[in-house]
Amino acid sequence: EQLPELKAFDTVFAMGVLYHRRSPIDFLYQLKAQLVKGGELVLETLIVDGDENTVLVPGERYAKMRNVWFLPSEKAMCAWLERCGFSNVRVVNTDVTALDEQRKT
Repeated sequence: EQLPELKAFDTVFAMGVLYHRRSPIDFLYQLKAQLVKGGELVLETLIVDGDENTVLVPGERYAKMRNVWFLPSEKAMCAWLERCGFSNVRVVNTDVTALDEQRKT
């Protein structure tokens, strides 16, 4: 799934999508390509504990969800964003997501 390069949006929201992408770095580049210069990405995703090199590659299911490919640590997520050209990367919230919050599909 490729997104066309639009450079048309002031803000792009990606909520609960990144960990379902087989190539999260490519997806971040695609999201960046949607933004006008100075635009912002609002990203909501799952993270794990660890350092800038920590990324969990779960098995067939993670938190009862299929198709969860990569779960970075907060520091790894920030490094991915910076690598993709995002600046002023900020973590706003790191609340724990409980299993009962996950939608049953």
